[in-house]
Amino acid sequence: MQKRYPIVIWSILLGFFVFHRVLEDAIPMLSFFDECIGVLCIPLAVYDYWKNKNKNENQRFYGNRKLEFVFLILFLAVGAAGNICYHFQPAWIAMISAVLSTKYFLILLSAGFLQKYLSIDLQEQEFTVEILSILWFVYYGIAFFFRDYLVVPEPWDICAKSSLLFAMLIFCNHKKVWLYRICLFLMIIMLILSGKEKSYGAILAFAVLYYLVVHKKVQTKLRYILYMAVPIVLLAWDKIYYYYVQGHGQYAKSIMTSAALKIARDYFPIGTGFGTYGSTYAAKYYSPVYYLYGIADYPELGEQTKMYLTDLFWPILLGANGEFVTLLYCGLIGIMFVRIQRVFYYHKRKYLLLIYMLIFMLMTTFSEAGFMQPVVMIYAFVMGTLLEEYEAKRNQKMKYFR
Repeated sequence: MQKRYPIVIWSILLGFFVFHRVLEDAIPMLSFFDECIGVLCIPLAVYDYWKNKNKNENQRFYGNRKLEFVFLILFLAVGAAGNICYHFQPAWIAMISAVLSTKYFLILLSAGFLQKYLSIDLQEQEFTVEILSILWFVYYGIAFFFRDYLVVPEPWDICAKSSLLFAMLIFCNHKKVWLYRICLFLMIIMLILSGKEKSYGAILAFAVLYYLVVHKKVQTKLRYILYMAVPIVLLAWDKIYYYYVQGHGQYAKSIMTSAALKIARDYFPIGTGFGTYGSTYAAKYYSPVYYLYGIADYPELGEQTKMYLTDLFWPILLGANGEFVTLLYCGLIGIMFVRIQRVFYYHKRKYLLLIYMLIFMLMTTFSEAGFMQPVVMIYAFVMGTLLEEYEAKRNQKMKYFR
């Protein structure tokens, strides 16, 4: 039987991630909630090192965690080179944008350290997931009818949160089957109501993964992920054709992508620096780069409107930080993939949830801001918890072979 207080702490944090966009509208200070959780990894890492400094190194840093830190430091150092060389934005904007760019991996690390001391068995948290699913559905229903008083979650917010809750419901143990079925049905309704093609792609991806991993006991190889991408691309083909083929050079997505490729070529290999292209602060404090490449001339991307400037992921990396940092980011995703693959031999259902979250995140990098999108930081929190749970079990087993 788990102690109550770790479960309460973890459940509250998960609830904050689910209702983050709603809560920050009521309490503006909570808009920095996910950033605070991300930065928390620094004092937690220092505390962990200090507490275990006389113990075996494997007990301090499991698996690839040291490699993650090295890649993150390189990512920040090389990314900042563009700011140092070209000075398109003030240093404080560059610093904040750097944190936002790495926030997903910072939260992943923070969740891992928290899990180390809370020791949550995620599969036993069905009550928390069911309650949050019901609250999420009820809030949307109330907000829809009282939109003058409450914030209605955006379609992308609904899609991201509901797809994760849907997967977590299937993942958790089911002590009350009737409640589980009701919650599952509610999340399917939410996914349909979001109106996003990714919702259908998420359900399709989860169904395929469930069949492969749980029934066939097959580990998800990279080629299987590429196979799954085909029907998902077909589901979204109308929009891809509309933005990138028919409307090439006319719509925001194609304009921002073309400009990013030009910037990457002109400022090879370090880009223009953090906070200069495609990020929240590049839009809020309108970046000079947008004038330099004619982006400000388009009405929907101009300084007065500032619309659709943060809708893409890979162009943000290429334009702001160049080819080398983009490769480093791919390396961080690769490390995460390797860590997830190891979980297959430990627990099939936990592996299923992890690989599903990674595939969903990869899907978002081609149509949204991907790993930099605030609404998906809950994925980093859940993923970090599960990965650390596996690493702790693995480290415990390794003691018998030392």
